[in-house]
Parts: sequence; C-alpha cells; structure tokens
Amino acid sequence: MKNIKEKFTIQITDKGVQIIAEDQKALHLTFLESLMLLDILRNEERTLRKMAESASPIPIKIHI
Repeated sequence: MKNIKEKFTIQITDKGVQIIAEDQKALHLTFLESLMLLDILRNEERTLRKMAESASPIPIKIHI
C-alpha cells in the first residue's frame, strides 16, 4: 500500500478557517465564507461522490 501523504491541513482559529497546503501556502476564510463553502459542498456532495468513485483505482466502493 502506498504511503498516505497529507496534502493540506484545516485549522479553525479565532478569526475563521485556514486551509494550509503542504508547501505552506494558505487560504484564509472568514466564518461566513467557510459556511458558504460548506453549503456549496453539501449541495454538490452527490456529484462529488460519483466523480470520486469513478476516479478511484480501488475496485471497492465505500458507502457512508
């Protein structure tokens, strides 16, 4: 099995949310922006799951 490498870290701070890439580049979101992103991802969840399943090299499907 391949080693799993962390691509980014998500931190919740007193100012909002930070998404930090492995090269230390960061995306800073306010709480309102974070909630807007969460809403978008929830609305697109079905499409994202289908895309991830079709792109997965693993023949096992995991359903939550």
